Amino acid sequence: MGGFRIVLRAASALLIALGAMGLAAGALAADGPPPILVGHITDEINPITARYVDRVVTEGEADGAAAVVFVIDTPGGLIDSTYQITARFLSAKVPIVTFVAPQGARAASAGTFITMAGNIAAMAPATNIGAAHPVDSNGADIQGDLRLKAENDAVAHITNIAKIRGRNEQWAEDAVRKSVSVRVDEALTLKVVDLQATDLADLAAKIDGRTVTTAAGEVRLQTKNAPLDEDGLNPIEGFLHLIVNPQIAVLLFTLGTYGLIFELSNPGLIFPGIVGVIAILLALFAFGTLDANGAGVALMAFAIILFVLEIKVPAHGLLTVGGIVSLLIGLLVLFPPLRPTFPGFRATVDPVIIAVIVGLTAGFFIFLIRMAAQFLRMPVYRPSILGAVGVAKSDLAPEGIALVASEDWSAVSEGVAIPRGSKVRVKRVDGVRLIVEPAQPGEVRGGTA
Repeated sequence: MGGFRIVLRAASALLIALGAMGLAAGALAADGPPPILVGHITDEINPITARYVDRVVTEGEADGAAAVVFVIDTPGGLIDSTYQITARFLSAKVPIVTFVAPQGARAASAGTFITMAGNIAAMAPATNIGAAHPVDSNGADIQGDLRLKAENDAVAHITNIAKIRGRNEQWAEDAVRKSVSVRVDEALTLKVVDLQATDLADLAAKIDGRTVTTAAGEVRLQTKNAPLDEDGLNPIEGFLHLIVNPQIAVLLFTLGTYGLIFELSNPGLIFPGIVGVIAILLALFAFGTLDANGAGVALMAFAIILFVLEIKVPAHGLLTVGGIVSLLIGLLVLFPPLRPTFPGFRATVDPVIIAVIVGLTAGFFIFLIRMAAQFLRMPVYRPSILGAVGVAKSDLAPEGIALVASEDWSAVSEGVAIPRGSKVRVKRVDGVRLIVEPAQPGEVRGGTA
């Protein structure tokens, strides 16, 4: 009993010591500068990018970060997602620093709005910013009244950002109306951005001591020697960012369709069915995230139903024709071609992908229909055909054609060759072939004698 008490006291002392060490470590950490949270905005801007930015900014606010820095290198993206990001920057309660980096990076189109929305905007050497003119979802210039509406809306948004952040409003307007783009040195001269930095450490040193105004009030930055806490896309966000692309989403839908067709054609395989359902659900998620046309999604779903029915119902190809037409129209109307966006993001399905999907699907079902037709023309095996007597319609040496039970069969002579016109008797069935032997004189059973 005494030994147990000694062990218990020793364990208690150890726990107290560990707790004291933890408190001491926390105190030392509290004495140091808070970290800089570093996010990355790369590739096309889409709804997943906007959700990721909101998450990083929210974490920066909750953790009391010294600043949230977003490293930017993007060709552009969706207008709605861009506006969500800039609105989040303007409402942030933590300092937002935008940094076009590394060297050779660009903040094109949507990236221009995002960069200018930071409390502090910086660029690395050999980078550029600008060319923010709205285009249609095919990447072409918008025409007519829609062009004027989209352009004026974008100008109003970017000039408001420039005014709030104290940047060049006229250049911001020209970036939209005239698609102007400038190098880092020109951006500094025109007061489009605030400074140039070679890397994150250099940036942290140069913004230290500056005072910025956030949604929570004025904040004096203390970023020199602050630790950098990387917070990139997590695996789920990275995967969703990949599939939220019209081309990828359509390919996933097609893959899912083929998976379901194979599963229904061969019940019990399981794997194609699982893959098919997952692929279709991911595609539907992408369609919903990209605000796809509901009629287009419905037509593509209807095409799947028709393809499945073609396997189950003998419709002589009519269901396949309907499915192909439904699929083609669905792909064409899935993403409206006149929807405004920024350069760098194609919000329609590429015609080449449409042609490949429709062509492969049509070819697959035409092949399936032809195989089914050939199968229907084949003689049907019946157990009673064993022992039946027929006539060789060609020389069986050893293979040929035999007329048995009023049907032509592929026949193979087992043993000697059988001349044309001779009687044969069925010994067994091998797939769709009859294995035969010469019939005995006068032998007649179930067939032609």
